[in-house]
Amino acid sequence: MSITSPAAAEIPAALQPRGIAGSSFNVRDLEGQKAWYIGTLGMKLIDTFNRDGKPFEYIVGYDGRGAILALLSAPNRPVGPNTMGRLILNVPDAKGLADHLKTQGVAAREVIPGVAYFLTDPEGNPVELYTPPPRK
Repeated sequence: MSITSPAAAEIPAALQPRGIAGSSFNVRDLEGQKAWYIGTLGMKLIDTFNRDGKPFEYIVGYDGRGAILALLSAPNRPVGPNTMGRLILNVPDAKGLADHLKTQGVAAREVIPGVAYFLTDPEGNPVELYTPPPRK
């Protein structure tokens, strides 16, 4: 069953969104979080946005293809994870990456064997390593 709102039906074809570009986390330690996503999960720095001569937002992802993650400076944000559910990364071998990250000191919890493993970044934001199961 598909539910379509009247507003969605009225968007001109040339203006229809083509997909989800990515997600964002407001982070207390902008430089530390950038370093973690690049150093731990192998993301690349795609873009930097400055305000008053210093970075306030980093865009990270994988070679500029697909979805991005925006890390926004929010030093006064309450301690703990953001309220968004989680960042989901599509990976070729979720178990293999989870096992590799464990050797690097990053704890990962198996949620669906061979398919989904949960971990958290240094500020407590949830990240899912996801490998789509084979189609039946």
